[in-house]
Amino acid sequence: MRAALGLAALALAGCGDNLREHAFDPERRGGVVIAPGCDYQVVTREGASAPSLPGAAIGSDPSPRLVHLGLHGDPRTSMVVSWRTADDTTTAGAVRFGTDAGLDRETPGLTFDYRRDYGEGDPVRIHEAHLCGLSPDTTYRYQIISGDAQSPLYEFRTAPEPGPDVEVTIAAAGDSRGGYDVWARVATQLAARAPDLLVWSGDTVLIGELQGEWDAFFAAGEPLLARVPTVAVNGNHENNAINHYAQFALPGDEENFELRYGPVHLIVANDSPAEPAELDGRIRDFLQAALAEPPSPWTIVNHHRPIYSASFHGSDLALRASWEPLFDAAAVDLVLNGHEHSYERTFPMQAGVPAATGPIYIVAGGAGAPLYEVGTGDWTAIARSTYNAVVVRARPGLMQVDAIDADGAALDHVAITKP
Repeated sequence: MRAALGLAALALAGCGDNLREHAFDPERRGGVVIAPGCDYQVVTREGASAPSLPGAAIGSDPSPRLVHLGLHGDPRTSMVVSWRTADDTTTAGAVRFGTDAGLDRETPGLTFDYRRDYGEGDPVRIHEAHLCGLSPDTTYRYQIISGDAQSPLYEFRTAPEPGPDVEVTIAAAGDSRGGYDVWARVATQLAARAPDLLVWSGDTVLIGELQGEWDAFFAAGEPLLARVPTVAVNGNHENNAINHYAQFALPGDEENFELRYGPVHLIVANDSPAEPAELDGRIRDFLQAALAEPPSPWTIVNHHRPIYSASFHGSDLALRASWEPLFDAAAVDLVLNGHEHSYERTFPMQAGVPAATGPIYIVAGGAGAPLYEVGTGDWTAIARSTYNAVVVRARPGLMQVDAIDADGAALDHVAITKP
């Protein structure tokens, strides 16, 4: 009944905070371990058990499922493979990988768990293998080994070294909550375009503390997610739940972080933190410091709530007042958002008005959640009430942005050039 009431209330509101606080689990306080073969720590948060090396337990069905990739270290030389097993009691697991069918390397899968719903219920066990010492711009094949079971053979490609002729393809989408049949279609279209990276703008599920929708999301997107690493930001519907942070392997503190991917400097910020005062404090300070670093040819910022929107929620004016001056001063090229279940692109903006140059803001929140109507503002170049995703192709001097609908039809195109 609790879940049914929560779903109904949030559906009526269209959006909002969850109805319950996270439960405190004294057995799951988080922890830290050095990833085998890597030079970094893996940290789990309160609500999850400490990560540990794989055990010997083999459950009734150790078949790997819900396979997806993430990033924690340098994307040129590392990759994270995450999965569950069908029984959630198996603690054994490893990933074999290599540059050909031989799969001549093997890494153990770290494992930890958390409670399914609101910090209660049966444990959900995560397996997470960190593959380090990889070569840049190289295709690897991998397979998960779990007892006598094994996954299909998958592949991924590491990030390239930056260079004058290097091009990367970045997919962007968000707001799949409740519409996983649509998300499966969107994921299929994105997979066909062979992106190097998926940038996810949040609201994966309707209620972040309920595990069932997470399972549906990862199952529907597995053909894409098992081959392309995902960089995801917390949305308001995730509610900073342990389910979000446990299932996505992300850089830094997994809330506010940055990475370099070929010619792109990607900066991710949590605009729905547990403490709202941090938006104009700690998180703004993070953005300011990240944007002050030596530039890459292109700078992309990803956060959930748009500061320009002519749709259901409208522009987040508090975020605009706090963050837009930073984006303007640092000459950010592209800001990717979700939250609105529609597609909208602005003209280049400077100090709140359309300009010849300046950051372009794109809302791509159409990966399955019920669609919102759209309007127009002074900033609006195009707006569509349709399911959607975005594909960004970036190389030094040229960034091309294409929006598609759930069936792959073209919605929008814009090209940005710079010396």
